[in-house]
Amino acid sequence: MEEDHLELFDHKKAQKLAKAVLPIAEKYHRAKWLGLENIPEEVFLGVGNHTGMHFMPESVLWVAKYQNEQRSIPMLTLIHHMAHRLANLLKLPVNELGLLEANRQNALDALRAGYAVTVYPGGDRDVARPFSDRHNINFFDHLGYVKMAIKAQVPILPIVGCGGGETLFVLNSGEKFAEWTGLKRFAKIHTWPLYFSFPFGLHLGHLPHFELPLPSQMTMSVLKPIYLTDYGPRDAENPEVVEQINREVLSVMQSELDKLSKRRVPIIGKIF
Repeated sequence: MEEDHLELFDHKKAQKLAKAVLPIAEKYHRAKWLGLENIPEEVFLGVGNHTGMHFMPESVLWVAKYQNEQRSIPMLTLIHHMAHRLANLLKLPVNELGLLEANRQNALDALRAGYAVTVYPGGDRDVARPFSDRHNINFFDHLGYVKMAIKAQVPILPIVGCGGGETLFVLNSGEKFAEWTGLKRFAKIHTWPLYFSFPFGLHLGHLPHFELPLPSQMTMSVLKPIYLTDYGPRDAENPEVVEQINREVLSVMQSELDKLSKRRVPIIGKIF
């Protein structure tokens, strides 16, 4: 890891921003929280789903909530490498706020240094998933998070969000376009979505423009940690072990999202 990631992290600055952002995000999205008592008082690898394109309300709510509660273990978050580089280019304080460029070594070094880390294995295919697919958990065979947790010998903490995919309406993820244009190969961008957002309607791609998220009701559920005490660091190189743990994580997260989305009305939330 580049040393400045950890050296520049300003926990107090992150908490100050969280204190300003959290009440706004919670009120706007009428956020409900479940399972906060499941957050361990030890180093962990948080694993979440996130939708809603660049709004990513699941991510905003979780990171702001954790930072705002002033827990004893500081937390860092992995973000897409392109987003991290763009933020650095714009001189935004991503390192100071604990937003790491997403790669395994960054996460592993942070975990070993005593930080909790949150990752979103689904990447841009998660945030750009079509509206009809918003209640499905899919990490697209990204298993690096399991290997990191095994190597660092830390529990995996699943964080499930419901409602983010209703802040706008993705009509098509544009995965074929991303592959055809070389975005997938050269920039690790797997999608170039077509979506409808407020107030200007249809938009294509990830390039920023003025838009506002719809006030979709959000429910966030923190599940019980999955401890990996039966495995040693060498098991990170065992494909069967890694896949077995990945299936367990996906299963418990999907089961929870199925419960949260049942009898849900888009944007409004659960009606009973």
